[in-house]
Amino acid sequence: MAKMNKLSIVAFCVLALVQYTSAEPRPQFALSANVPGTSRVSVAADAADSAIADINVSVTNYLIESDLELLPDVAEIVADIANQYQPLAEAIIDGITALASDTSGDVEGVFAVALGAVADAIAFADDTLPDLKAPLVPLVGNALPEKFLDSFQHIGKALEKLETSLTALKDAANSAVAEAGSSAITATIVHRTVSRALVGDLIYALNLLKATVPLLEYVVSSTMENIGIADAFMLELDQKVDDTIGESSNLQLEVEAITGPLGDYITDTLGTIDSDLGELATTFAGLTNLGTATSAVDLGTVLDNFKDNLDLLSLADPSITQVLDGLKQALIDAYDVVDPLYFIYESPLVNALITNLVGNGNYAQYCFYKYKDYFFVLLDWIAYAASECIQEEAPRLEYYQGTVQLMLEILFFDFEDIADDLEICDQIDDATNLQECTLKFAEIYNDLEGAFGNKINLGYQSLQHEIAASSNRLKICISMSQSALSNDEVPVLLEDINSCANDGPTGQDE
Repeated sequence: MAKMNKLSIVAFCVLALVQYTSAEPRPQFALSANVPGTSRVSVAADAADSAIADINVSVTNYLIESDLELLPDVAEIVADIANQYQPLAEAIIDGITALASDTSGDVEGVFAVALGAVADAIAFADDTLPDLKAPLVPLVGNALPEKFLDSFQHIGKALEKLETSLTALKDAANSAVAEAGSSAITATIVHRTVSRALVGDLIYALNLLKATVPLLEYVVSSTMENIGIADAFMLELDQKVDDTIGESSNLQLEVEAITGPLGDYITDTLGTIDSDLGELATTFAGLTNLGTATSAVDLGTVLDNFKDNLDLLSLADPSITQVLDGLKQALIDAYDVVDPLYFIYESPLVNALITNLVGNGNYAQYCFYKYKDYFFVLLDWIAYAASECIQEEAPRLEYYQGTVQLMLEILFFDFEDIADDLEICDQIDDATNLQECTLKFAEIYNDLEGAFGNKINLGYQSLQHEIAASSNRLKICISMSQSALSNDEVPVLLEDINSCANDGPTGQDE
């Protein structure tokens, strides 16, 4: 009984297999009779189609966030190549699939579609590709263009085989039609003219296409992967630079720790002077007896002129705040000496690292990962050296702040007695004496106001000169501290990156 069950199961499986095989589409190649041994053509075509579908997957909806123009430029070219070729390859599969199931008898017409699709794909590699990949050379060198050329030459083996096998099948199908003449094409004629070997050649060509297309997909996807890695690195490096010397960086905060108190003291003191002068004007306006003197108008003008000096100072260009910010700008300007690290979008050093990566040469990612973190180490080292320079400058500016304090405090002496003096005049009853007192104070305070204004101008100029001197001292210190880096470290790193791109691992040679 058990033996009968096994036999039944075997019989059932055989029957199912026969039914499945008979249900498969049997390629006809424009003939009205079945071509034997061709059930695997559709399977091979589907497999090749799956490989072709992957060609442009990696270029779909790619997003570049950094400002390095090289990345979108290369990505656009790679995407263009993938997007133009992928439908051409798909057209080959569509043409062969339609051909294999066609029974129309139009051998020339149906085969022409499939052969035309193959010819279009070959023509793309021969005629279109050179112009598409040419702009890559000045951008990233020869490695990536050569990979594209090699991948299409690799695919070309399959295309040539497809062209040969399709041409042979077309000739065989024409022979079958010719032998049948006006009669129907029989299975015997088909067996004799369209051999299994011819169909096998087509299946082999389709499998060869499936085997060669992944190289192109790899070149496209690996390049896009490298572009993504480069984009992420540029964003990270950009943030590192900003953290190092940007407006919120520790170095800028160290500068602000020096200039901030100086700026605050100047602002607060000038504000106090302005307030005191305002109170003086109010006091003057309340001296009604003094106001009857003819020279009271001149005296009021002189008092207004005291305050106008502060208004003019507030309109100075550059402003006091901008003058003080000059020290922060000097810190940034000092990095011209190591611009290959800080001005990353114009840096030959960064360009070498990214170009070698995006150029997708033999050692692209290897060399990138070998050297990328050197940039961050050097930035940290430079930041430390710059911090030392800032700390050296701090005592000088702190001393200068004491000088500024003395200069500003002197200004108070120029007007602190004016209210008392005016009240003395205000108590004079005799009009002639009142006029004489008022006129005399107007003349004296007019000269004093001129000196007051000059001292404010001189104080502003002193601030400009001292911040300029401090900025130059800071630049010199940073330049000196980084001279070894700019003269030795950066050139050596640039040489190592380029050497790695050409030679790969160098081991003890470094």
